[in-house]
Amino acid sequence: MTPRDKKLLFIGILFGVVAAAGVYLIKEYFDAAPHRTAETSQPTASTDSAQEATSESPISIALTPEEQKSIGVETAEVKRQTVHKEIATPGRVAEPETGIGTISARIGGRIEKLFVNVTGETISRGQPVASIYSPDVFASAEEYKLALANRERLSASKESQAIAQADELIQASRRRLELWGLTAEQIDAISSAASPTVQIMVYSPIAGVITKRNVAEGQYVKEGDILYTVSDLSTIWVQADVFESDVPAIRNGMDVRITSSALAGRTVRGTISFLQPSVDPQTRTMTARVQVPNPDMRLRPGMFVQVFFDVPLTSDTVAVPREAVLNTGKEQVVYVAKEDGVFEKRTIQAEAVGDEYYSVKGGLRVGEIVVTKGNFLIDSQTRLTGNITGMFGGSKAYGAETQTSAPTQKFTVTLRPEPSPPKGGSDGMFHVTVTDPDGKTVSDAQVKVTLVMPAMPSMGMGEMRSAITLTWNGSEYVGSGPIAMAGPWNVTVEATRNGQLLGVFRSRFDAK
Repeated sequence: MTPRDKKLLFIGILFGVVAAAGVYLIKEYFDAAPHRTAETSQPTASTDSAQEATSESPISIALTPEEQKSIGVETAEVKRQTVHKEIATPGRVAEPETGIGTISARIGGRIEKLFVNVTGETISRGQPVASIYSPDVFASAEEYKLALANRERLSASKESQAIAQADELIQASRRRLELWGLTAEQIDAISSAASPTVQIMVYSPIAGVITKRNVAEGQYVKEGDILYTVSDLSTIWVQADVFESDVPAIRNGMDVRITSSALAGRTVRGTISFLQPSVDPQTRTMTARVQVPNPDMRLRPGMFVQVFFDVPLTSDTVAVPREAVLNTGKEQVVYVAKEDGVFEKRTIQAEAVGDEYYSVKGGLRVGEIVVTKGNFLIDSQTRLTGNITGMFGGSKAYGAETQTSAPTQKFTVTLRPEPSPPKGGSDGMFHVTVTDPDGKTVSDAQVKVTLVMPAMPSMGMGEMRSAITLTWNGSEYVGSGPIAMAGPWNVTVEATRNGQLLGVFRSRFDAK
C-alpha cells in the first residue's frame, strides 16, 4: 500500500468515528428531551392538584332577628327517627264471611207468626223471630201429658217397678219436647193445659242484620230449612284495591286508616288480615282485606271508602322535615341555622322521601337546626342571581362567591338618598362621599349605585335591578335614577379608581 493510500484510509476511519459520535450525541439529546419536559412541567401539575383540592367556603347569609321575623323564619332540629309514607287506595265495604249466619227450623211445620218481617232489620242474640206449629210436637206434648197422668194414677200403688217406669216415661217425653226446642215454661204449661196447643218459638242464635228472609206466615217448612240469613256487622271487611306498584310495600298486620263521607269526618282504623295471592289482570290491583271494628254501624256493605296504608320506609335514620328541603331539579338544598343569625346553604343526599320527612344519607348531622319556613325566600335570590345578596335590610352575604379584591387601605363610602325614604314610582336623588384613610375627600373615583328589589316568587315577580352612575359636583358624587315601585330595596354603592375597588357600602330603604 502506498503512502498516499494509507493517508486516505486514515482520513476515512477518522471521519467515520466523528460521524458515529455525532449521531450518538444527537440521539442521547432527543431521548432525554421528554424527561426534561416532564421535570419542568411537574410544578405546574402540582399546582393544579392543589387548586383542585381547595374547597370553596360554603355560601351563607346573615339575618337580623327583625328580618327573620319579617319573612317568617321557622326552624326544626334534625333527629333520628322512622320515616313513613302513606299509600292511598280505593276500597269498598263487604260483609265479613266469618260473621254470616243462618236461622233454621229445628222441626217441620207451619209458620204461625213471623216476628221479623223486614230485610235489613237488626236483631239481637236470643231474640224470637218466628213461631211454628208442628203436629209432631203436638203428638209429643200429648204423650207427655199422658205420661204425667199415668204417673198420677200409680202414685198410690205399691208397685215400685211400675212407678219407676212411669217416671222414666215422663223424663223421656220431657226430653223429646226439649229437643224440639220447647222451653221449661212451655213444657210446664202443658201439664196444666186442658188441651195442649203447642207452638215452637224460634230464637236467633246470633246478633246482626237480617240480610235475607226466606219464609212467610202460613208457609210449611221442613226440618233444617233456612228461615233467615243474618250478618254480624259489628266487625266488617274493607276490600282495598292496592295498585301493582305499591304491592311490595303492603304486609299482613299493617295498620290502616279509613275515611268515608259516611263517617262525617271521622277516621276508623283497622288491620290487614289477608292479602290476595294474585293480581287482577284487568285492573292490575291486588285485594287487601282489612278487618275494621264497626260498633256504631256507620259502615255498611257496598259503601266506597278511602284506605290509607302507613308504610315505614326507613327506621332510626337521620330525618329532616320535607318543608326544609328545596329541590332545584339538580340538587336538594337546606339552610342550616348557625350562630348570630347566619344561615348556611347545604346540599344534602336524600335516601327516601316520606310524607313528612326526608331520610338523609349525607350532608346533615343529628342536632343541626334547619330552616323549615322562609327558606324559599332566602334561596330564591341565589337561584336568580347566582349568589346571595343582602335581601332583607342590613343582612350581609358571606362565602367565596361574594369575596372582593379591595385593597388593604380602607376607604369610607357614605350614602344619603333624597328624599329619605325615597318614593316608589319616581326618580330618587343619591348623594355619595368617598374619603381615604386619612379622612380626605376622594374626587377622582368612579361611583355607581345599584338598586335591587329581591324576587317575590309567591307573587310571581322576579328580581328588579337598576344601576345609577354618579358624577362629581365639586363636593360630592350626585346622580338620580328611577325607583320602579314601593317596597324594600337593597342598595350597593361601589367606588373604584382606575379599575381598583376602593370601598363598598351596603344598605336598604323601604320606598313609600
